[in-house]
Amino acid sequence: MAEGEGSSRGQPKRGQIRKTEVISYEKSITQLSREGRQTHLVVDRARKTPLNTNSRSYSTVFDNTSPQYNWLRDGWLVEERRIVLTGRLYRYYYDPLGQVYGTRYEVEQMCAYIDRNKNRKKREIIIID
Repeated sequence: MAEGEGSSRGQPKRGQIRKTEVISYEKSITQLSREGRQTHLVVDRARKTPLNTNSRSYSTVFDNTSPQYNWLRDGWLVEERRIVLTGRLYRYYYDPLGQVYGTRYEVEQMCAYIDRNKNRKKREIIIID
């Protein structure tokens, strides 16, 4: 295997893994779209402690205007929370109503569910006395 190539399983080498640009929490909020800022306000109001207030971790927030999250829909956010002691990265996804999702798969399933139900006609029951 030549230098810089991945393993036979197609997994990238450690140095090839895409990393998020390190920016401050405040700067990440200013880069959000209008819909993203609205969702951020909803999430902050619903939480007991506002985002990025834990001293053992730091957070940044992104929406679909960020290149690596362009698959997100308008108004959806992803919070990247890095633990200072271990360097571990956690991602939390938020919909426009503030509901939290733990994985990209959950977000995609919810979006597929929304699409399926958007195209259905609503059934109405009429009761005649």
